[in-house]
Amino acid sequence: SIFMHADGVDWILMGLGLIGSVGDGCIAPTVFFITGLLLNDIGGSSFGDETFMQAILKNARALLYVACAAWVICFTEAYCWTRTGERQASKMRQRYLRAVLRQDVGYFDLNVSSTSDVITSVSTDSLLIQDVLSEKLPNFLMKVSTFFASYIVGFIMLWRLTIVSLPFIVLLLIPGLMYGRVLINVSRKIREGYNEAGSIAEQAISLVRTVYAFGTERKM
Repeated sequence: SIFMHADGVDWILMGLGLIGSVGDGCIAPTVFFITGLLLNDIGGSSFGDETFMQAILKNARALLYVACAAWVICFTEAYCWTRTGERQASKMRQRYLRAVLRQDVGYFDLNVSSTSDVITSVSTDSLLIQDVLSEKLPNFLMKVSTFFASYIVGFIMLWRLTIVSLPFIVLLLIPGLMYGRVLINVSRKIREGYNEAGSIAEQAISLVRTVYAFGTERKM
């Protein structure tokens, strides 16, 4: 599990970050909803009427409250997910290093082709997990909440048109699944390329002294 290194503090941070992500995703649909009410008030009332001015001020105050709430929610989301991502990635590096140091010498002869594999696993994989926890996961939660909140607002304001748009969800899901598969294959090839490049660089650097000892720098 990606959350196997999380402790109590991390779960609290992730809980607050989850609330922030869901709130962040609901901000845009809420703004559209209030704007729609504002436009309805403008189109349905006569200028100069006291009721017209009260409706405009009410919607303006609502937009101001939403803006203030958005600042708090976005800060909470960014801080909590970034902090817990750093904490969990740091714990993963420490535990991975302890596990590697506890292995016998034979483990490295049989299971590890080169030292670059260990270095790549410690650095690259931990950074990927930190990036997932700090950025990708909160963005995914925000987009999902925006999707559902938008349909809720659509049903509230104009439910007939919203029902007509429901079949188009398939057109969004199929390209997303295809893109995810392609991205997984590309990331796997990138990892293999980095491992191979690290092995070549390690061999080249380790043989520098041998080349220098035989005085064949100009021939290489």
